[in-house]
Amino acid sequence: MKKLFTLFAMTMMLAFSSQAAYYIVGSDPFGNWNPGAGVEMQAQSNGTYTYTATISGTIWFVMADNLDPDWGIFNPNYRIGPLNGDETITVDQGWITTQKSGGDNGAYKFTGTGSEYKITFNPHIWKFKIEGDQGDTSIKTYTVAGTPASLFGTEWDPQNTDNDMTALGNGKYELRKYGCELGGEVAFKVVGNHDWGNAWPSDNYVCPVPESGIYDVVFTFDSITNEPGIELTMSGSIDVRTGDLFILGEVNGNGWDPSVGYPMQTADEIVFTADIETYGENIDENDGLGYSFFSFTTKLGENSDDWGGIGAFRIGALEDGFMLTEDLFGVPVGMGNFGSTASFRVPAGSYQLTVNLDEKTMIINKAGGVQPVAGDVNGDGEVNIGDLNAVIALILSNNYTAAGDVNNDGEVNIGDINAIINIILAKPAE
Repeated sequence: MKKLFTLFAMTMMLAFSSQAAYYIVGSDPFGNWNPGAGVEMQAQSNGTYTYTATISGTIWFVMADNLDPDWGIFNPNYRIGPLNGDETITVDQGWITTQKSGGDNGAYKFTGTGSEYKITFNPHIWKFKIEGDQGDTSIKTYTVAGTPASLFGTEWDPQNTDNDMTALGNGKYELRKYGCELGGEVAFKVVGNHDWGNAWPSDNYVCPVPESGIYDVVFTFDSITNEPGIELTMSGSIDVRTGDLFILGEVNGNGWDPSVGYPMQTADEIVFTADIETYGENIDENDGLGYSFFSFTTKLGENSDDWGGIGAFRIGALEDGFMLTEDLFGVPVGMGNFGSTASFRVPAGSYQLTVNLDEKTMIINKAGGVQPVAGDVNGDGEVNIGDLNAVIALILSNNYTAAGDVNNDGEVNIGDINAIINIILAKPAE
């Protein structure tokens, strides 16, 4: 009778286990940290669950007894992870204790060599282990990856062997670069074995460039303390005044592409002018109105990713998002130094810009110096049936312009049609 009861208990345990499900959530190959799309482990006859995957480089992962795309639900309810924060594991550790975290309590860090690894989880003792070929995971190469491209050749590329560091002994490494055109700032990480899984510091190391110029740069790294460093030595100046000035940003239908800018006109390479149209690409949460952002550069990039290549040549507002209100129209507004990235902000409309590079000032005026006529949506100087058609077109295309928002309620809708009709009806007979 005792044997029958034991057999029955074991049968019930296996039946109960077969109804459960366990998953691995993490870096590829475990769903790319989508808590609703982790990989499901396979139930075994002994009550454990396993999953076999090829792992190359460093990954992070946790286990779970359910999936949900909402981290706010997944973390406190289903996540199974380390006892305290992040934990580095290897194949020779044996069984590793886990916990139902009750929140985001870190993840397991594992480095594979491109071999197959089997992860086994035992839910009866809340432990797991990894089996496979550990191989040699020691770090043999340190590489500097960062921005700008004028310094690194390619931006944030840990595979670029031109940026591999030289070993000096005693765990010290360095990388030297000469004659680099810099402005703004340098940001970087030191990466081990060309693998982002080994990168220091955890946040980017950011070094402001004192002034735009030509620099010799020395990167340093202590592999014992994992401390990176950088030294900048200015070796020459660069000609940021190229004879050209372009408007970067949301003007005349352009966007934020460093290789595309609207050219300004000049007679003396000091004072530049341009007529622009802004369409209010960004809606302010407070007033609901549309605004556009722009700055300037004396050099365009070679491609859409070449922000580093134009870093030293950019010039803009004294502070980012500086608002050009009507009380500043016709008044010289101060600008920053070359190498700054701050933008001006202006409501949708038509404007004339004048930039004096010697004085580093900008003057903005309404186009033609004439205030717009309320209700003149199509800009022909009159309020008539053409403006009604223009508002209807905006409504049908779900677009917004300041001119079309006749009643200034932050939207273009039937209210603006009524406002135009009232303006037309109120006009004196000719």
